[in-house]
Amino acid sequence: MGAISVPLNTRFRHDDLEYLLPHSGLSILVCPGTFLDVDFTELVRQLAPDLRVRPCGECATTKIPSLRRIVAVTESPPAEFNSFWPFLEEGRSGSLRSLEHAEKAVDPEDTCLLMYTSGSISTPKGVLLKHASCARKPIALRERLNLRSDDRFYTAMPLSHAAGLFSGWWLAVSVGGPLFTHRRFEAKAALQIMSEERITVERSFPTLVMDQLALAEVDGTYNLSSLRTGLSSSLNTEVFNKLQAVIGDHEYVNNYGFTEATGVVCLSEPEDPPELRWAKMGKPLEGMVIRVVDADTNEDLPAGAEGEILVRGWAMMKGYHDPGPDVPSPFDQRGWYHTGDLGSLDRDGHITYLGRVLERLRVGGENVSPEEVGLFLRRHPRVAAAEVFGIPDERLGEIPASVIQLTPGAQLSEAELQAYCHERIAGFKIPRHIRFVDQMPMSASHKVDRRKLKQEMLHELGPQSKKQRPELNLL
Repeated sequence: MGAISVPLNTRFRHDDLEYLLPHSGLSILVCPGTFLDVDFTELVRQLAPDLRVRPCGECATTKIPSLRRIVAVTESPPAEFNSFWPFLEEGRSGSLRSLEHAEKAVDPEDTCLLMYTSGSISTPKGVLLKHASCARKPIALRERLNLRSDDRFYTAMPLSHAAGLFSGWWLAVSVGGPLFTHRRFEAKAALQIMSEERITVERSFPTLVMDQLALAEVDGTYNLSSLRTGLSSSLNTEVFNKLQAVIGDHEYVNNYGFTEATGVVCLSEPEDPPELRWAKMGKPLEGMVIRVVDADTNEDLPAGAEGEILVRGWAMMKGYHDPGPDVPSPFDQRGWYHTGDLGSLDRDGHITYLGRVLERLRVGGENVSPEEVGLFLRRHPRVAAAEVFGIPDERLGEIPASVIQLTPGAQLSEAELQAYCHERIAGFKIPRHIRFVDQMPMSASHKVDRRKLKQEMLHELGPQSKKQRPELNLL
């Protein structure tokens, strides 16, 4: 009908949503009552303390000026909220002719989704994705993976992510098979679903796959014989070998992608030899083109050379929603999207992802902007300065860490600051290690020496820097 969907992560908290809800310009907010121990109706009330019902039956708040209706998926919502099921029934009274007219007015190039992703700037970016690319992407993945109508799918990845949505849920829809998921990932629950439901295709990422395999190796009660293929990013030799040991011959593939490209851009093929499937991220989908260039000169690099990955093609976003005056366009004059990712291309066109040119963290599948977290920390009344960076972690790949300079005379513990974060931002953004200093070290150019801060943090943590702290297990 031409409406734009804005999927939001249920792990977002007050400070995440305080920016996203008004920035998106949403008119209808659909939320659970209580989910993952969070009362979302109370959270909305905290975000909009002046929320009221207008005589026409719509709601209003100065905190989210565009908001007209709040629909709660709960039996007894507060007075300012609509209940989900009566809200659905309202559709029965609508005119079929008006709906058909609205449908015909939708153009394939119109915006279908507004998806938020954290990048290298201080605030999340709203990515505008087209109907055409959203519809075409699952079909392209289905064809590359040789999926069948009898395939059965599983994912634990958030459906607010391009990965979980386009190559999880909508991929299952494009094939016609069922999709299984759950509220929060647990390796035991994942293996039970795969075993009992005879799952054939998994959409995941290495952290979750390794958790599943670790449990399956010690508990042989799960029957994973139906599991044939899966797609993930940054799989490696260790993961592929463990998959081979646990489920036998398989067709798991690597992929490379990002939200601005409606998810997956490059994908291995099931027929590729194993050493190619685990060492590289495959070739671009048909109609997508990639280059690897010198980040300074923008000139193409020879096969095997490391440089910035550029992408162009039908799946690219329309642009960012209300990016602000200081955010440069990620597209150059020829329409190439500059990813900020480091990679190389071999002579046959397979991409290898090597890390990031721009500073951005990847925490167990979640993108985290150090600048965004640093700005949040500096809002604490006792924090004078905060620097955030990533440090290695055995399970999540990397985790946020922070160095804090307090205001004169102030006292604040690591636990207190983390508790402050837990109430206001998503768990994957919270620094797992916090170090307090009297003064930030400065470089010769009078900027904070973040490299020195990170080196000192790693030296102080020693071997434990790569070990996850169980009390902060936030997946």
